[in-house]
Amino acid sequence: MSTAASFSPHLESDLWRWLLFESGLSRRRAREIILQGAQSNALSLFWQAGPEILAQQLALSPDETPLFHKIYENWAAYEARFDAERRGGLQTLRINEPGYPDTLIRFLPSERRPLLLFLRGETGLLEMPMLLPVAEALPPEEDAVAWALDALAELAAEGALPLLIARAGFEAQAARAFLDAGIPFVLVIPQGLTAYAPPRGLQRALDAGRAMLISPFQPHWRPPTEGENPLLPHAVDFARSLAHALLALSSPVPAPVEGQPCFRYPGLADEGRCTEVYEDAESFFLRLAESATPHPAGVMVTASSPQPEEPVDPVEILETLARGGDIPPALADRLRDLSASN
Repeated sequence: MSTAASFSPHLESDLWRWLLFESGLSRRRAREIILQGAQSNALSLFWQAGPEILAQQLALSPDETPLFHKIYENWAAYEARFDAERRGGLQTLRINEPGYPDTLIRFLPSERRPLLLFLRGETGLLEMPMLLPVAEALPPEEDAVAWALDALAELAAEGALPLLIARAGFEAQAARAFLDAGIPFVLVIPQGLTAYAPPRGLQRALDAGRAMLISPFQPHWRPPTEGENPLLPHAVDFARSLAHALLALSSPVPAPVEGQPCFRYPGLADEGRCTEVYEDAESFFLRLAESATPHPAGVMVTASSPQPEEPVDPVEILETLARGGDIPPALADRLRDLSASN
């Protein structure tokens, strides 16, 4: 093990990545090892103490111990590759780090929460309230598509953020429209980020800080060249849980997670799932800001957040957000502007 690796600020993240995707251990066993000391970043501390201490503290089995001895010998090569990918723009976010999306804690069961997220672009966008447009079984009608693009553009102007999945159809159309208009957005990539080459226009938006890519998948994983992407359903579930609210564009209307607002295209029938109808950008933004209120760390929130009967005061939202920690400056400024105009 190199001395540099012992003191690398990325050591904990790199060890998590190795365990989850490259160690050969089952995903369940890798998660068990990581979560034993996730609250105190213990894995990197044990690692720096040497293989014997590491094996003892992690209660490794006789079959697992040689695996860790071997990785000590080869760690410099892994570290060099991970460092090269970081220099290329790949960023890693652990579940125990500040900035890990609160929505994934609220809307995903603990066993399904990604321990690592991989990011490219302007990671500050991840702090903004995000809205995912959803079309279920059938492509949305042209009127619904036009309405959704207008609604997302209005909401982006208010301070919310469109969230899209990188796939053909409406999402691809929306991404092109946002790139042309210079509207910031977040794009969920249903493959590994180091194996994904952004189109030229998207790369320019990434370089300009107007876009962010996010993936919970092994960075080098590529989908098959033929047939369906087997990870696409997982990417869809991930995107739905990442969003602060859903925007339903076609029937059947998606079922939101408890506490997740779900707005619907005005032409859709109320199926008892999305009971909220989009009215105007300002009220919708306030609803998104309310749903983005931070929750205490470590608390698994399952209670619903019903639509208030009276209009929400932006000042109250701002005060509530402040109690939860840091507030993205753009969100705070927009809430102050709304309060001043009311």
